[in-house]
Amino acid sequence: MTSSQLYVKSVGTGVPIVFLHGFLEDHSVWNAVYPDFVNAGFQCILVDLPCHGKTRFEGECCSMKFMAATLFNYLDETKIHNPFVFGHSMGGYVGLELQRLMKIRLTLVHSNFWTDSEEKKQDRNRVIEVVKQNKNLFLNVAIPNLFAPYNREFRREEINLLLEKAAKIDGVEIAAATAGLRDRLPSYDVMESEEVNLIQASDDPVVPEDTLKDELIKLTRKPTIYRIANCGHMSFIEDREALINHLRTIVFQ
Repeated sequence: MTSSQLYVKSVGTGVPIVFLHGFLEDHSVWNAVYPDFVNAGFQCILVDLPCHGKTRFEGECCSMKFMAATLFNYLDETKIHNPFVFGHSMGGYVGLELQRLMKIRLTLVHSNFWTDSEEKKQDRNRVIEVVKQNKNLFLNVAIPNLFAPYNREFRREEINLLLEKAAKIDGVEIAAATAGLRDRLPSYDVMESEEVNLIQASDDPVVPEDTLKDELIKLTRKPTIYRIANCGHMSFIEDREALINHLRTIVFQ
């Protein structure tokens, strides 16, 4: 059995922007970003994806396709057309699947378009087993490691807040989302057929620059890449100003 009732927060009016959070996060990670766009005359739609925040899920695998279909149903029902979509990490994977269902203007924020390596899939399997028994053991390692090493102590307060929110997610749901990440398919076809932007950080441990270079070679149609220096996987905390500047460039170009 799989089910989900999507939690959505909509603020402002105008051209719609959908903000999608990453794994172990919720819509609040965008709280210091979206007001800038409300003030600029946009409708900001912040979502808790299934297995996260206030959106529950029942099942063993919460796939990226399921998350995208759930989001599509909401956007279709509320007559949201051709939105900008900013997808952080896992949210970017959901955005790529959403692009198969409707016209969007997608930006991958520290995300990617390829599938997990076999080694990474085995890592996901180990995570699934760990979180069912002791999720905090996993969270206390995983979340700080999303930040660039030189930012971890400096951002300890924000890291602790992320840990507190992630700890509220049931271990079974963390496992279901992890299975969805493990089983996602590559999206080279979407990258070739649609114009997609990438925001890449210099020291992102999840999307290393060398891996991105190798994967870009496989594409005929290259995405536009906006880079943030001295930053890990969490630019909305590590360098919010740079992130907002890039996102503003994208929506106003």
